[in-house]
Order: sequence, then C-alpha cells, then structure tokens
Amino acid sequence: MRAKEKPLWTVGRQILGNVLPLLVGLPFLVVGVLEFARGGTWALAWLAGFPVATWLATNFLSPLASAGLKEEVARRLQRERPFEKVERHFVGFARPGYRGMLDPHEDVGFLLLHADRLEFYGAERHLELWRSEVKAVRFRPNPHTWVGLGRWVSVEGVSAGKPVRLLVEPREKATLIGNLVESGSVRRKLAAWLGTVPEPNAKGPKKN
Repeated sequence: MRAKEKPLWTVGRQILGNVLPLLVGLPFLVVGVLEFARGGTWALAWLAGFPVATWLATNFLSPLASAGLKEEVARRLQRERPFEKVERHFVGFARPGYRGMLDPHEDVGFLLLHADRLEFYGAERHLELWRSEVKAVRFRPNPHTWVGLGRWVSVEGVSAGKPVRLLVEPREKATLIGNLVESGSVRRKLAAWLGTVPEPNAKGPKKN
C-alpha cells in the first residue's frame, strides 16, 4: 500500500462484488430445500433456480467490487504523472501464489504499456516487468473460468533467472461477460506490444 494514501481495494468492496451475488441466489436454494422437505411439486424448479440466479447475479453484480476505482486510481496516477501519455488498461491483478477468500484479484488498477516495460499501477500495489524479460502472453483459468465468466491474461517470462507471471483480467466493462470478451482484445494488444502473434488455439504466442 502506498504511504499516506487511503486503501481503495477494501474488504467491503470485495464483499459487495462477490458475496452479494450469492445472497441473490440463496433464497432459491432455501425455498427449494423447504419445498423438497414437504414434498412440494415446485422443489426442483426452485433448486434449479439457485445456480441460474447466482450465475446471472455474478455476471451483473461482481463488477460492483471495482465500481469507482478506475476514476480514483486514475486521479492518483494523474497527480503523480500529469504529463504521461501511455496506453493503459483497467484490470484486476494477482500474483500466481495469491489466494483470496473473497475475490481472485489481489488488486485493481491500470496496466501500462510502456515501450520498454509493463507496469501495473494499482490501488494498493505497484510493479514493473521489463519487455526483455517477457517471453509469452497467454490465457490461464481463474475462478471465474469455472462458471464461464472470465479468465486471466497471463504475461510470463524470466526475471533474475527466475520464472515470473503477471496475471490480469479486464475490468473495463459493466458485466463479467463483457470483460471476458475484452480479455481477447487485451491479449492481442499485449502480443502486439511484445512483437508476437497469438496462436489460433490461444495456447500461447509464437514469433513472427
């Protein structure tokens, strides 16, 4: 976390975006169980409604976790670098070893594409990866993948002789499906920045 800056990627935001969808679907489960216990004819319909309602709520409500963060982080970046002009994408970020109880994103902020390096400027974290260290850009699964609502764009390479991986997921759109589609564009732009062409099967880039 940056000194003297209030935390932005808070537990409250993560609860709003990731627990709230479950609360939307939970009544279907409760009513379904009660109906099943008393032999009601609509029990299966209510139980089937639980995953459907939860999936829809997750798609539309999960982006609430980062609502307003884009503007707040952008203001911080503008204050620090008022004259910087560089391509940037608003993303959720995580390191490979991160395991969040409430959200797969360790932080949320901007991925900046400098000529010589990638930079993640987040609400709480800041890191850089030199272009010469990056070897591949590919998709990898995250918790959203298992329900068809997302995936990581994984920037992979070697730094100081050790493998490194920077995982990002777009947070530009109002729905998870919209961000899933956007991830394809982000990967293509990163591949172009690196000077590679993504393979059609999305398993990784190859040299021109």
